[in-house]
Amino acid sequence: MLAANIVALLTAAVLIADPPTVVYKKMRVFVLIPPDQILPGVKKLAVLDFAGQGADGRSFADVLTSRLFEKQRGIQDIRTTGLFGIRSRSQEGQTLQQGAFTDVFALIERNRLAQVLQEQRLAQSGLLDVAQAAQVGKILGVDAIVVGTVSFTLTDRPLREERSYTQNRRQYTRYVSCVQRQGLMKAHTSVVSTESGQVLGSVDRPVPITGKHCQDDNESLPTPQAVAEASSHDLAEAIANYLAPHFELREFELEKIRSKQFEGLGERAAEFAEALRVDEAYAIYKSIHDQDPYSPEVLVDLAILNEVVGNWRQAKEFYDQAFQLKKSDDYKRGLDRMTKSLSFRDALAQLGVVIQEHTFAAAAEDVARATAKLVEIRGGGEDRIPIRAQPDEHSEVVASVPGGVTFQVVREEGDWFRVKLLGGKEGYIQKDRVKLRQ
Repeated sequence: MLAANIVALLTAAVLIADPPTVVYKKMRVFVLIPPDQILPGVKKLAVLDFAGQGADGRSFADVLTSRLFEKQRGIQDIRTTGLFGIRSRSQEGQTLQQGAFTDVFALIERNRLAQVLQEQRLAQSGLLDVAQAAQVGKILGVDAIVVGTVSFTLTDRPLREERSYTQNRRQYTRYVSCVQRQGLMKAHTSVVSTESGQVLGSVDRPVPITGKHCQDDNESLPTPQAVAEASSHDLAEAIANYLAPHFELREFELEKIRSKQFEGLGERAAEFAEALRVDEAYAIYKSIHDQDPYSPEVLVDLAILNEVVGNWRQAKEFYDQAFQLKKSDDYKRGLDRMTKSLSFRDALAQLGVVIQEHTFAAAAEDVARATAKLVEIRGGGEDRIPIRAQPDEHSEVVASVPGGVTFQVVREEGDWFRVKLLGGKEGYIQKDRVKLRQ
């Protein structure tokens, strides 16, 4: 029960999406975000115990080290809450950026670090001065040492909350006593070069976490230790993101294709994109673009597909073309994002992260199927409409199909469609016996 309370109040095991409003289809993927501080030339790193007041500096350093070891830090399961919060589903979070990772440093094991400190008769804590930290780093053979201090305070505040209830068809109000428990963990972190003894970067991060318990709650107030542990994990995550890249969940709302000629194809492309089947989606959008190169909606959808896979140069070109055709704030934001992402490329490369360019490639059969016209047989489920071997009403019947069934068009021949049937067979049906669907 307590563990469930901690998860609910203090940390999130999954990312919670807001209930959907009236929006079009979206792509939801994790993208790599560069660190706040680039550490030039730093490949090997060691994390010393933090000096602490009201906090366990050794445990905090352990958590920070484990965060820096994570290859895909930030990627979590995604839970989508349905309308009015009634339904929810969970899906595995993923990234489409090949070559992206977050464990960019070779880290010294904590046991080895403790051994060296003991041999040098140095306290393993953030109280080491810069010169001592550099000395330890040289012995360990690392490029930089992470040192720091961490503090934790806990405050309980009494509250009263209003509750409404109905009795005998009358509404009443009562008040209940509550306790709000707030933990505040702060860390000052520095990265010291072992070669020069200079501080390469430093950061101060406060992380407040609040829990609450009221007298009518079924669950108890989180313990001080539980609050401290949750604060420690969140703070370590923030500092790891300062030092190394991390993944963040991003949502990209696709543009609806409003051209009557391509509306159906656009829907199919958006469905593929929403399912993260980017190659099939790109093939359809590209086929529309080849026929209608001045549609800003298609250009933006092509830009989004390139952005999510890390093709930032191509994405920028598509956003730029779309913005020339339509001065949309969303298009401008996309263009600005790509300008910033391209500037990050060199910073990521310094960390050994090179996002591979994605080549959109869908099988020719898949492209043909995705872009083909569809026809729906007129009539009801009890009807049986003949499909003939040749485009002739006196030709042999190869199948009799019910109304309402949809088939892919292979080609048009005069007043007939040649369609692909179930099981791979093909046959002909008169155009006036079907409804054309894109």
